[in-house]
Amino acid sequence: MLMKQMPARIESLHDLLTFITAEAKKKGFSEEARQQIELVAEEALVNVFVHGYAQNQGQVEVRCPASDDSALTIEIRDAGVFFNPLSLADPDLQPDLACRKVGGMGVFLIRKMTDQVTYRREGDSNILTMTFLNR
Repeated sequence: MLMKQMPARIESLHDLLTFITAEAKKKGFSEEARQQIELVAEEALVNVFVHGYAQNQGQVEVRCPASDDSALTIEIRDAGVFFNPLSLADPDLQPDLACRKVGGMGVFLIRKMTDQVTYRREGDSNILTMTFLNR
């Protein structure tokens, strides 16, 4: 299993996304697919940085479990505030863009742009697992 652990701060975002993108490239994902994976991973990681550790500091761990197939699985683990992002309702997309409140689209994008996404709590850890199929 490949893993990268860093401080859960915005300054770590570039290195973590570089790690994820490199794993996607090894799995043969196209440039367009890698950009989508990067966008989804960025949304998930920024949520950890901003919401999970809003009051204190901690670590975030990104794992890419090895597999024989061409799918890419990304696990994001943190010991921040307990939060199941998948418990959020989808945003109301009916109002005009100018009338919508700011925020609330990140988890929606994660749900829509992954082939599978799950959340679980193990001890003090939040674990968000996202799987992307290589098409």
